[in-house]
Amino acid sequence: MKKTLIAIAALAATGAFAQSTVTIDGIVDAGYVSYNYKGVGVTGIDRNLTSTSQLNFRVSSDLGGGMKATWRSETDFAVTGNGLNTGAAGNVGGAATVAIANGAGTTNGVASTFMNGEQILALTGGFGKVAFGAINNNALTTHSTSQPFGTAIGSGFRTTSGSFASPDVRADNSFQYMSPTFGGGFGLNTIVRKQQAITGTNSALSNTALGSQAQAGVVELALTYNAGPLNAIFTRISQDASNIAAVTSGTGAVAIPATAGKGQFTGLAANYNMGAATVFGGYQLNKAAPFGGANVLDRQTVTVAVQYVAGVHTMAGSYQRASTNLAIAAPATTTGSSLIGLGYEYALSKTTALTARYERIGDGANLATIAPFTAVNGAVDRTRMGVGLRVGF
Repeated sequence: MKKTLIAIAALAATGAFAQSTVTIDGIVDAGYVSYNYKGVGVTGIDRNLTSTSQLNFRVSSDLGGGMKATWRSETDFAVTGNGLNTGAAGNVGGAATVAIANGAGTTNGVASTFMNGEQILALTGGFGKVAFGAINNNALTTHSTSQPFGTAIGSGFRTTSGSFASPDVRADNSFQYMSPTFGGGFGLNTIVRKQQAITGTNSALSNTALGSQAQAGVVELALTYNAGPLNAIFTRISQDASNIAAVTSGTGAVAIPATAGKGQFTGLAANYNMGAATVFGGYQLNKAAPFGGANVLDRQTVTVAVQYVAGVHTMAGSYQRASTNLAIAAPATTTGSSLIGLGYEYALSKTTALTARYERIGDGANLATIAPFTAVNGAVDRTRMGVGLRVGF
């Protein structure tokens, strides 16, 4: 249930009134899990089994004439521990206290800080929408359109599915334009971020001078269709990090990493509702050409999924197949990884559900890597399962 505050400010010059609405909403998700990372097993209480726990502030100011100014600020948080929410590392491993990274769709290991999620300041009207901020990319929308598991267990997010041309779900310093709906349900969505490269001996990766920020250039264009039972999206993203330098820790030396380069993501996804059942499908093509031409990566992913709702029961299943060509040296090596995802939810109310999720990745392409874990005795399978509680408000 959303909690709304209404603030009415008098405009002294005209005697008119402008109304602003502030809404607070969010999701809290946690439960008991069992993970096996290629032979390394762990069980316990974890977060985000089915959805990212988050708190959203949304502001809408009616400007009249069909125009609105809006702002969204998202904060992702950990419901299962205090360390993450105070900016501390969630897990460490070994005598060297190496932090476990949030790679391959894990649900822990990343520090949570205030306003760390999507940030959008926008103006909407008959012209469509113009926005500035840290805006979720169209690759994330493509991923979510192709299956019913979001970015949590069963989705394959950041392993078999998702963009590695633009691996983050959003880019700082972005501009977005969304067109009005046309042709009975079509829309255009473009997101652009200007490349900012570091030159000379400047070792400040980010400061108050915009030209001193080290950030890759991003150009996205998506064609969407949302009408009746059909939702579809075609996405094209290009990212250019070929001139983005990094600073060597301890020395301050500035250099372009060998892994920096250019990448493209192309995605097509759709889902179709047939009453109780919804069918999903998607295709993704990822290409990356790192600096210097080495380690060229080419990955194709196909997704098929279904969701069925019967009263308070919701059941879902998905299958993904990712084929990867890694051209480290001629001839190129082709490997594949596959995912099976299963899910069940029992609705206790419109906003609360008991949940169960299962995911198995047969990871021949070694896409689900999680530092500092390494495969045990050549194991390549990764499984995640959990039962928990999700509350929306």
